[in-house]
Amino acid sequence: RLERGGLQIYTTLDLDLNETARDLVRYRLERLAVCDGQLTNCPPGGHNVRNAALVALDPQTGEILAMLGSPDYFSARIDGAVNGTTALRQPGSSIKPITYAAAFEQGAAEGGALTPATMMLDVRTSFVTKEGASYLPLNYDLQFRGPVRLREALASSYNLIAVKVLDTIGVEAMTDLARRLGITTFDDPDRLGLAVTLGGGEVRLLELATAYAVFANGGYAIQPVAIRRVEDADGNVLLTAGSSAGGRILDERIPYLISDILSDDLARTPSFGEGSVLKLTRPAAVKTGTTTDFRDNWTVGYTPAGPADSHRGVSRGLVDRPGLVVGVWTGNADSEPMRDVSGIDGAAPIWHDFVETALKGQPAGRFFRPAGLVEVEVCALSGLLPERDCPHLVTESFIEGTEPAGHCTMHQRIALDRATGLRATASTPADRITERVYTILPPQAQEWARKQGIPEPPPGRAPGSLVATLEGSSPDAESRIKGRLVMSSPDPGAIFRLDPTLPRDAQRIEVAARPGVGVALAEVTLLVDGQPLARLGAPPYTALWQLEPGSHLFSAEGETFNGERVLGNEVWVEVRE
Repeated sequence: RLERGGLQIYTTLDLDLNETARDLVRYRLERLAVCDGQLTNCPPGGHNVRNAALVALDPQTGEILAMLGSPDYFSARIDGAVNGTTALRQPGSSIKPITYAAAFEQGAAEGGALTPATMMLDVRTSFVTKEGASYLPLNYDLQFRGPVRLREALASSYNLIAVKVLDTIGVEAMTDLARRLGITTFDDPDRLGLAVTLGGGEVRLLELATAYAVFANGGYAIQPVAIRRVEDADGNVLLTAGSSAGGRILDERIPYLISDILSDDLARTPSFGEGSVLKLTRPAAVKTGTTTDFRDNWTVGYTPAGPADSHRGVSRGLVDRPGLVVGVWTGNADSEPMRDVSGIDGAAPIWHDFVETALKGQPAGRFFRPAGLVEVEVCALSGLLPERDCPHLVTESFIEGTEPAGHCTMHQRIALDRATGLRATASTPADRITERVYTILPPQAQEWARKQGIPEPPPGRAPGSLVATLEGSSPDAESRIKGRLVMSSPDPGAIFRLDPTLPRDAQRIEVAARPGVGVALAEVTLLVDGQPLARLGAPPYTALWQLEPGSHLFSAEGETFNGERVLGNEVWVEVRE
């Protein structure tokens, strides 16, 4: 019938928006190609970005308002006939909101295990994969930031925290939610590991935008729609689009929390700077993504949504105008890497320009705050209820019943002896006592804190002694101290390969241990396969070991100034030829 002609096909496309998308994509790609100063550190020959795709949806109806598969369908040079909105690509960090939404959903079900205020430690952390290998995720800038609340971790896109969140809730919880949101490529969780939250599984731009639409519309499932109806030459209706509106698949408070975080310009400032290209002249929630080796750039975001029909109208409690979901991909169809282009530089300017142009002249909406949320003032560092010595406080939103019950213990006021600089005791004269507030971080962050120059409280009786809480409180001193020495390097399950092109004595790794909170040691012995590698009388407790083929056991032992033995954990690694 199509070949004979006479069919009338009515699509959902807004031709003006589609042409706007094409023109903006071409403009931005030209700027990247000529390297006109838009980006810093422009490499010779430009950034090697030849292609881009854009899709825009109505989050209420699922109607596709714009779909640009490439800037030029007829260009063989860029494989322009490949539809970039339906091609499989790795999404980078743009997949992270699904991980956090799954975490908040699980937290709400379990009484607040994970909330936007939950603090996690952004410090060097190794995970053992199901294959038994060591997985050490790194942040985009290769920096660690110590204690971080999940609000900042998502908004600023910290990789390590996203992996920790996924490790806490389980890969199945995240992929289950992804499937409910409309992503069809996460059908086999067994082949997806922790790296899926960093973009390790392929998705389609159209499906990822559909998932974000669920965040935008308050938690309702939708199906993307491209064709409204088809008529024959006589006007008879041959096909009509069924309803794309589905039922609620997500508690409306969870999309609100995700929207609130992704629209928080202050929370993303540490990574993107204040007032970046992600900020519009109206409220908008947005997330970028960049894959390894700069093969793919993503920016996906949305503006506040409103009811578009009577089926789900005012009962959904949204603002009184439709919103807009826009997803942008930039890269090369053949997966050739771009040069020094992140999501904030490549896809984000296109997203920014398109949304501003598409909504120009329309009143700005707001993200509707549903019932069942509470605001609580918490310590900005720990995310717990503040004590008198917490220096900075923030107000955070919680799903009712998940707000913190515990109080912050990270800021402790300690009495000191002015004469010795040590902790004051019962015999210290009152005129020699002064007080100072110290930030006491968990044991896993002690090494990071020392590198940051964060002051540590002095020991209790003499340099190197244990703090009072570990003294005299157990008849078995060694059992109290055991495990208070931690191997910080190498990582458990690490696999090293010898390079035949380098001298053997140049191939060495760091062996390091750190004491726990309040543990001060007179000596630490680093051991390899039960044999001493180094005896160290002061921190940092670190030494270099020359790689040798085989499996090796690393451990450490310490001794306090009181002669008590401190045992560390054991770490196995493998060195291969």
